[in-house]
Amino acid sequence: MKVVIFDDVLCRRQPSYSMAGLELSFHEHADDAVEVVRRERPDVILMDFSMDSALSGAEAVARLRAASDLGPLRIVGISSDPQDNERMLAAGADDAVPKTHLRAYLHRLLDQQRLDRRLR
Repeated sequence: MKVVIFDDVLCRRQPSYSMAGLELSFHEHADDAVEVVRRERPDVILMDFSMDSALSGAEAVARLRAASDLGPLRIVGISSDPQDNERMLAAGADDAVPKTHLRAYLHRLLDQQRLDRRLR
């Protein structure tokens, strides 16, 4: 499963999110999110609300949703602040997860992918 992560803090913690079955791509800001997603075609996009960049995560989500050539996207807001996660949902994210639960969320995604493969 290919996952693109836009988060300035998690970029420094890349090794702690490595797990079998995941291909992770980390980006410190979301200013070029549309181009990154267009190039990498991820299965899931994890987007922080607050980054050291020109765009907020919510603005990046809105741009990703507006890019009609990207097709359906699974975008998940990730933040330690519950209000920021609510803002991400309001901007168009499909789901929102506290950063403290991110590893468990990634495990669930992998489990769901394995189940989907078995059911085919």
